Amino acid sequence: MAASAGTPDYRTAIVVASLVVAPLLMSIGDLVHPAESLDAEDQAAIVVEHAQRWYAAHVMLFVGFVLFIPGILALTDVAARRRPRTGMAARLLVLAGSFALAAIFVGEMVLGRYAQDGADVAAVTDLLETMFSGPVAAAVVPAALAFFVGIGLFAVPLIVDGGNVRWPALLFAVGAVLIFAEIVSAEVLLSQIGNILIFAGSAWFAWLIARRALPSLATD
Repeated sequence: MAASAGTPDYRTAIVVASLVVAPLLMSIGDLVHPAESLDAEDQAAIVVEHAQRWYAAHVMLFVGFVLFIPGILALTDVAARRRPRTGMAARLLVLAGSFALAAIFVGEMVLGRYAQDGADVAAVTDLLETMFSGPVAAAVVPAALAFFVGIGLFAVPLIVDGGNVRWPALLFAVGAVLIFAEIVSAEVLLSQIGNILIFAGSAWFAWLIARRALPSLATD
């Protein structure tokens, strides 16, 4: 039995909106993000000084990331149609990593609210050190890394295969590398550029999907 006529357009609208709105919101959130530091006490001082900005930035990053899930699933489906095993592995890793990254964003939101409620630098430092202590990091960091590996498994085959997906996939991949570099170095400018590149690549994919120029979840 054929699918109802409205179903493909409905699914397309969800995916296209996800691929445009979500990375745009994340880009805005990162652009208002205060500076970062690898030193816990210095980072705590930044959070206390810019508590409202810190909280607002991570709210936008969190909400944008959650809204991005339908779009990312559609993109991993594009990869799975070309290379089924690689695409499925990308989907599983991205989903697993999404839980970890969302948890990190929520933790950063808590830091901002804690500072807004009057916590001083010493208290925020203690909370920050607890959040990223060994036992916590051992559970969260590998899952967070899985997200970036999954993005690589999705993007690299599309770049190699070429066609109309090569350049948006390349933008997506370079953006993800820059965001990962920011996590390691605490240089916020890197993730700001990275999020803008991901927005550009994601909007490009959205345009292709809207035009039915590539197979995706939205065109089943």
